[in-house]
Amino acid sequence: MKSTQTLTLLALCLLTRLTANAFPIQACDTTWYTGEGTQYGGVAGSNGGNCGIYVEEGDIFHCAMNHSQYDSSFACGACVRAFGPLGEVTVKVVDRCPECKPGDIDFSTGSFVKIGTMEAGRIPIRWQFIPCEEEDIKVKFEKGTSQFYFKAIFYDIRYRISQLEYQRSDGTFVPIHREMYNFYVENAGIDEDKTKIGPYVFRLISCEGDTVTTAPIEYEAGVEINTGVQFPFHNCGEEKPTSIEVTMKEEPLQDLLRIEAYDITGRYLRSYKDWDEAIESLKERTSPTILKEIDRAGHVRHHLRAKQ
Repeated sequence: MKSTQTLTLLALCLLTRLTANAFPIQACDTTWYTGEGTQYGGVAGSNGGNCGIYVEEGDIFHCAMNHSQYDSSFACGACVRAFGPLGEVTVKVVDRCPECKPGDIDFSTGSFVKIGTMEAGRIPIRWQFIPCEEEDIKVKFEKGTSQFYFKAIFYDIRYRISQLEYQRSDGTFVPIHREMYNFYVENAGIDEDKTKIGPYVFRLISCEGDTVTTAPIEYEAGVEINTGVQFPFHNCGEEKPTSIEVTMKEEPLQDLLRIEAYDITGRYLRSYKDWDEAIESLKERTSPTILKEIDRAGHVRHHLRAKQ
């Protein structure tokens, strides 16, 4: 009976780990996503993004992730490599874009202009999560944390944090709840001994499945503390295309009316009756072209043809 209970508990733990996020643990995840890129002013010089991560003044390389892939703050602190009509850019996720559709990213203005023009407004993008170039993971305990209330943020991560746990006096580890705004919060606190605050031993699990455990960390409110640990780097092989062929919508249009061609500023170039004519006409064109596929019912699909 005891063996059955143990197996059941292990199964439940595994299920909880795998369903904690919509995008679960996956070693060497090199999935490519497509969508639209837009721009907003960004949050440089503040921690005003939904993730609560401070962005240095003048740091333009950050973005807001679409609501779906923000995934209740799972994406916070992750790094993204994105390709657009003008090239590529690497940014950190520090914010959420509630109105953005799956696959979309809202870039800080400075990072957006690395891959598209302001005149274009919305550009097709292709992107993937990549490891961040960080040293040790940092933690900051929120002011007001006590034996009876715990609140902290972890950042400078190499990979997304899938789960954070604290160690109890019996050696077991217990998960800490993560809020939509990226802070880990336990309303009753995590101190078993209510006569003091900390020190704490944390265990962090990455989206790649790696686990790191800190040495005991003394409590100090509002101060950046180096945890002394970082997720190991995985060399998954670099997939960097020499040309970009981004399809905004995969579903083919059955009753094609025409294909309209635009440059990256949105300036109309010309129309084609079918794909064969468009491809033949554009084969010598080296600058990026946005192709708008239109069927007789008025449905539209956007494609990007760009060579680098």
